[in-house]
Amino acid sequence: QGIQFRERNAGPQIDRNMKDEGFNITAGIDEETGFVYGGNRFNCGTWMDKMGESDRARNRGIPATPRDGSAVEIVGLCKSAVRWLLELSKKNIFPYHEVRVKRHGKVVAVSYDEWNRKIQNNFEKLFHVSEDPSDPNEKHPNLVHKRGIYKDSYGASSPWCDYQLRPNFTIAMVVAPELFTAEKAWKALEIAEKKLLGPLGMKTLDPDDMVYCGVYDNALDNDNYNLARGFNYHQGPEWLWPIGYFLRAKLYFSKMMGPETAAKTVFLVKNVLSRHYVHLERSPWKGLPELTNENGQYCPFSCETQAWSMAVVLETLYDL
Repeated sequence: QGIQFRERNAGPQIDRNMKDEGFNITAGIDEETGFVYGGNRFNCGTWMDKMGESDRARNRGIPATPRDGSAVEIVGLCKSAVRWLLELSKKNIFPYHEVRVKRHGKVVAVSYDEWNRKIQNNFEKLFHVSEDPSDPNEKHPNLVHKRGIYKDSYGASSPWCDYQLRPNFTIAMVVAPELFTAEKAWKALEIAEKKLLGPLGMKTLDPDDMVYCGVYDNALDNDNYNLARGFNYHQGPEWLWPIGYFLRAKLYFSKMMGPETAAKTVFLVKNVLSRHYVHLERSPWKGLPELTNENGQYCPFSCETQAWSMAVVLETLYDL
């Protein structure tokens, strides 16, 4: 049944940039797939939350990255939570075994086991971009830009957004690795390493994408729709927190690819983290920044130290 409501005091008093439709909130669970879905093209439902602010470039009120539909990392986080509840339920630590929802006017019981299996059975089928051009699971073969990756979302209102290569699938790999076939996961991680890995962070968008721009300038206000007033916040600049999930996913799946691959991956992870160590040593904040511009260049519009940038490095060191 999900949620459907309009935000209280909707309008400029709570958000001066958002268009009217953006204040309408929808989220739910798809009964066929078990995936969490939500949002619309006028609001930003995930951490990639840049709302256009430029009248001159005519992007005010347009989210740069709406990521509506089912965002890959949120589906992964949901799977992790449902699996955990199922385990607790089986041990009688948690007193519930199901959720009750209203569907078509009737109350329906859905067990954690059934929900868990639905996500498991549908995830790779619907999120993996097959290397086979004739794969019958591919709804929009004409939109495929790179094969062997995992979609950033499923069911976006702009279907081409589903197929953009971003680092968010690595988050799902860490929190719900059981959703991924080892060989397919490894191939996708190799593509992410080649295309997205920067010195300190992960590019938030594939450099081969037509709207990629790796330099964030929030003060710039010009006629460029894709850049004005920092519209490209999550369209290329290298954010630090996703790198922890990329490295942890590499460590996890490398063990399934054999001892030689695992040893090489440990070497890679230590090599990448050495750059964070050097930055920490030199930082007057003794911290790691929010993001860098392309190829690790300093970004004056980035926060100089953020907790999640530090936390993911600690988690990676723990996994090592």
